[in-house]
Amino acid sequence: MVLAVVAMIAGAASARAGIGGVAAGSGSDRGGPDSASSAGIANSAGLGAGADASGCLDTEFGRRTLQVGDCGDDVATLNWILRSDYREAPLADSFADGTEAAVARFQSDADLPPDGVVDETTSRALVRDMSRQRATWYGPGLYGNPLACGGTLRRATVGVAHKTLPCGSKVVIRYKGHYVRTRVLDRGPFSRGLRWDLTQAAADRVGLEADGAGKVRVASIPKPRKR
Repeated sequence: MVLAVVAMIAGAASARAGIGGVAAGSGSDRGGPDSASSAGIANSAGLGAGADASGCLDTEFGRRTLQVGDCGDDVATLNWILRSDYREAPLADSFADGTEAAVARFQSDADLPPDGVVDETTSRALVRDMSRQRATWYGPGLYGNPLACGGTLRRATVGVAHKTLPCGSKVVIRYKGHYVRTRVLDRGPFSRGLRWDLTQAAADRVGLEADGAGKVRVASIPKPRKR
């Protein structure tokens, strides 16, 4: 009887040691005891679909409220739009003090509360402040041709053509809620009533290719001309 009890206690102890061993082994395979807490931090930072390793979101501008501490593709678009109107926003994908100050200046000019936060009202006002112009796209049959600003037009080339803006000028194009940030790399268009020619790759990004031509919203940051 005593021997049976001892055997049962020993078996239970072995089972507990075995369970502990499996848990420790699994923890080691996942990177050690801190892995679970690290995963929790990553999830709370917003990682997952549409986010990069830093937690910055690949989101279209206007889909969420933006404020100090945010980062992502939409913040980069915001900064370019702000910079186009000579508000000294940094050309970065992070929302820092410089962006907040530029947003507050825009809000003040637009008779909005200058809190530096880009909510739906402010984002809509920023879009209305962008110029509305007609654009088309080009590419097929021209691949391999030289670009006016240097280089060669390829199927994957993302850029825009404009008649007068200096080569390399930064441009934000908005079409039906989609944005592309790019640069002037060619001359054109030469059809009456059109102001912009997007390469096919740029047109793909905003959906203009399917429509052939359309009215776009534009914010441009002219590159200083060389003296």
